[in-house]
Amino acid sequence: MKFFNTVAAFLSLTLAFSASAHISLTESAPANEAMLMQSPEQLSLTFSGEVRLAKVVLTDADNQPVDFSFKPSSKPNMAFSWPLPTLSKGKYTAKWIALGGDGHKMTGTFNFMVGDHGAHDEMKKEMSSSHSQHSH
Repeated sequence: MKFFNTVAAFLSLTLAFSASAHISLTESAPANEAMLMQSPEQLSLTFSGEVRLAKVVLTDADNQPVDFSFKPSSKPNMAFSWPLPTLSKGKYTAKWIALGGDGHKMTGTFNFMVGDHGAHDEMKKEMSSSHSQHSH
């Protein structure tokens, strides 16, 4: 009986670890490197599994934070969204920190731009020099 309890404990830990180790950001809105003609109405993040969001920071091109009433999540969830204030033209960076079910810390960054047609060529140049990041 002790053998089966040990095997069961090992399997449950292994499955829990492998499940949380593969959790990743599957979708964001705005999408990474999106070039929007108008301000997005909301910021949303969708993960492949349940996480607790510890931090989400949205900054403008001057690295100034945009207040969108983010509060850390107390309950694990796969999808999160917040209404955004009207964003002016420019580049924005969203950085997030999430915790998996086992407390595994994950971080990520994505960028998007708000502007008109003329500004998009300039934005493409800036966007090509930056890339989304995600680390565990």
